[in-house]
Amino acid sequence: MSAITTYCPLCQRALEIPAEFDNVICPGCATAFWVRRHREAISLSEMWPDADDSLRVRNAKALIEARLEELGGKIEEVEDEIEVLRSREQSAPLQKGCAFFGLFMAIILVIVLFMLLARGYFGGWLFFIAVAVAVLLSLFRIRRKLAGPRQIEGLKADRLSAEQNLIQLRAEFDRSRQLQAALGADEDSAD
Repeated sequence: MSAITTYCPLCQRALEIPAEFDNVICPGCATAFWVRRHREAISLSEMWPDADDSLRVRNAKALIEARLEELGGKIEEVEDEIEVLRSREQSAPLQKGCAFFGLFMAIILVIVLFMLLARGYFGGWLFFIAVAVAVLLSLFRIRRKLAGPRQIEGLKADRLSAEQNLIQLRAEFDRSRQLQAALGADEDSAD
């Protein structure tokens, strides 16, 4: 989530606009602007050009409330995504242990079957072929199901990217809260 920095056309205060937002509120004059993008250029157009200052503040507060709600939802989604990625990343060693336990159980099953059903072949060439087939099938299954180092690194990279995105979302949430507080203080001082 990258941000674009520009200046308010009315009061010249610096504005930082997150890339996915289509509107911004100036913390200096409480004017809300629509953000239009074309390639690398942006343009700001006032949302309520004919409104008086108190109406602008009320409209800006409503817009901030909606943005805070949207950001809160996005933060929850990203936190859930991070938890899933962390869980998948940390479960790789456990998966390996479970897979080898499955291999061990397949060998035990072959031994038990030969002891019960084919006692005459126990220790013979048919027994050893059956054990070898069980081991090969289990190893093939293990190889197919286990996450390799590349997959674990990919999960780690995805998790780090999501954590960076979460940091940016929280920063935008805090900026919106500060703007909300500043607008509330301006309205209180005007009364």
